[in-house]
Amino acid sequence: MNNKKVLYIGTPIFNYHEKIVSEFEKQGYFVDYYNDRPSESSFVKGLIKIKKSLMSSLIQRYFDKIMSETKEEKYDLVFIINCKVFTPVMIKQLRESQKSARFVLYMWDSLTLYPNSKKLIPIFDKSYSFDLDDCDSIDNLYFMPLFYCKEYEEVGKENAQERKYDIVSVCTAHPNRYKRMNELFPKLESKGIRVFSYMFLNKLQFVYNKMFVPEFKGAKSGEFKFIPLSEQENIDVLKKSNTVFDMQHNRQSGLTMRTIETLGAKRKMITTNTNIRKYDFYNENNIFVMDKYSLEEIEQFIKHKYEPISEDIYTKYSLHSWIATIINEEDNNYFR
Repeated sequence: MNNKKVLYIGTPIFNYHEKIVSEFEKQGYFVDYYNDRPSESSFVKGLIKIKKSLMSSLIQRYFDKIMSETKEEKYDLVFIINCKVFTPVMIKQLRESQKSARFVLYMWDSLTLYPNSKKLIPIFDKSYSFDLDDCDSIDNLYFMPLFYCKEYEEVGKENAQERKYDIVSVCTAHPNRYKRMNELFPKLESKGIRVFSYMFLNKLQFVYNKMFVPEFKGAKSGEFKFIPLSEQENIDVLKKSNTVFDMQHNRQSGLTMRTIETLGAKRKMITTNTNIRKYDFYNENNIFVMDKYSLEEIEQFIKHKYEPISEDIYTKYSLHSWIATIINEEDNNYFR
């Protein structure tokens, strides 16, 4: 595997892209990395999310720049996460430029959120998704959950101690999350449960939500953070917690990154995602599923101690194993 090269295109969120690049390098690849969007400005990201067609010319110029800068390179692997802005025509053009490369797509957002990405799947040699329902309904889309990084494994190695928070929640403020948390967290706090909540929202998205999304009609800007927590800030909060609260987007069934990181950090979890019962790390003493519940049941769950599970399962969801699967050309049923 020496001297192999990968062209990796993905979102630079919470430094995951840097961790992925580093792991590719550890497994023997030289990496050229590009953002999957033409800009990290809040304005551009907001417009892409709300109405991508308004950014078409900017996206085309950015894609042409990638093509120009990589045309003399010969990649063994072209790896793209989500592919939110590039069209099938663009990916076919990239394939024509890199005829000897193996093309792999990974979706860590549901195709219900990005339905146009379905057209990309036949263009790639292998396509994966974190969303089990998508994989069950779409041909040639293979299931592979998300991963946790080394930093979360280190959190899990720390000795148990008295922690500052009973429940922590760090998330993007999707409408269903905002409404549910606004109802639940004050009730928990009234019972003496220590809650840390950090709801992030793009400023442009907040304005749009206030105007057009019913759940945000009465929302106040002070309820949200317009700067996401850094990776280190996330980890510092997690170290002080006993239990992580996670709520999936109401149009996704796959387990969030937060869920897998909670596994790596060996913390308990409260989740609304009933699909978690299908996974091999599910343990009812560690994971509380909020389908039908009472506040008293949550109180009792918080009192439980975390129960370690098999080391093989922890390893299976690590970033090392995730990258090893991406670069493996053979089909596998590792997560089935």
